[in-house]
Amino acid sequence: MSNAPLTAIIRGIPESPAITEINIRAGASTNYAVLFKAPVRLANLGVLDARRDETGSHHQGKVYQWLRLAFPDGREGWARDDLLEIYGDGTRCGYGLIAVPTFAFALTRDESVSPLAAGQHIVAPVGQREEMPSPAPVITPAPPPVPAPAPAAPGVPALAATPAAADRVQKAAFNITSAFEGGGYATYQNYDSGIISYGRFQFTLAAGSFITVVKLFTERSTSPVAEQLRAYLPRISARDETLRGDMNLKALLVQAAQEKIMQDVQDEVAVEGFYKPVVELSIAPRNIQTPLAYALIFDMAIQHGRFNHLLPKTEETLGLPSKSRLVENGVSEPVFIQTLARLRQENLYALAVKLNLPGMRPRGDFWVNLVAAGDWMLEGDANGNLNINGKIVQVRNP
Repeated sequence: MSNAPLTAIIRGIPESPAITEINIRAGASTNYAVLFKAPVRLANLGVLDARRDETGSHHQGKVYQWLRLAFPDGREGWARDDLLEIYGDGTRCGYGLIAVPTFAFALTRDESVSPLAAGQHIVAPVGQREEMPSPAPVITPAPPPVPAPAPAAPGVPALAATPAAADRVQKAAFNITSAFEGGGYATYQNYDSGIISYGRFQFTLAAGSFITVVKLFTERSTSPVAEQLRAYLPRISARDETLRGDMNLKALLVQAAQEKIMQDVQDEVAVEGFYKPVVELSIAPRNIQTPLAYALIFDMAIQHGRFNHLLPKTEETLGLPSKSRLVENGVSEPVFIQTLARLRQENLYALAVKLNLPGMRPRGDFWVNLVAAGDWMLEGDANGNLNINGKIVQVRNP
């Protein structure tokens, strides 16, 4: 770990699962005013400073430490170390190098280290964390507490039940995922286990979605490109790995992407093969309502497969029955989706280490930050845009 910024996760009190938020205060003791509350399991919080409890408050003889945290919305405030997990380079705050998320109160801080001057930041701005080291795949961070039964959080709107609204959410979800997957109908790569990944959503030969795309295109198009692609169908259907190096096939696919038929086919396969099944089999049974949640779960289906482990893992983490309906099962949608986004982020960080692909991390960070920002209606900034790794994506009027 080299110069990795010290980062915090709101741990809460696992033995008190009814506590789902902690107080963020104006200074390093409980005598200071509460500035705001932060939800348990909120992650990627930059640590700006650390100080001994100003009143000497302690537990079993160990004096509490307070950490000044930077939140995704730009606010800052102090939280006590018995409510946090931290990891990264803590040298400047009196901690050493912390390789994995660790209960902060269990660590011993060198109090002789001078606190940082007020306003001096030691972390990169939120959203610029690609260089942040990931926890190793074997790590099992402390599970989040099971929240007490609660109604859906006020101010979190449901997906509007009109065709126009539903179409808007689908298009917005497609725009977001397309930006992560490469962005264009002609996007092509052949360097991973997918053998060939092609198109707006990187349909893969190995998984079979690429086969469906090419078959539908050759059935509907009468162009010379379609005719030449038909000759490849036997090898494509057999998932012939030697196609990885076939540059003629690549050229044909790039040409085919210029045709409206190919573009329509790619969107159709995404809808029929991913979006609709995900809504019918994963989203609706759980009573998930918000546009943000729809987009997140679709993005997961494209990257990890329609029936990936992350939704069941979220239910297991929160102690919920499989496919139980949110609110009715005692857990609100914000708590569920926040946990889901965090688990997906941890999974991507672990994969980034395992596969030596650090570019996987920002995708997890994006969704955690979007949830933290509370953009449940998926409306973006003042212009209706989201910034995805420098790509400006329209979501309000896609």
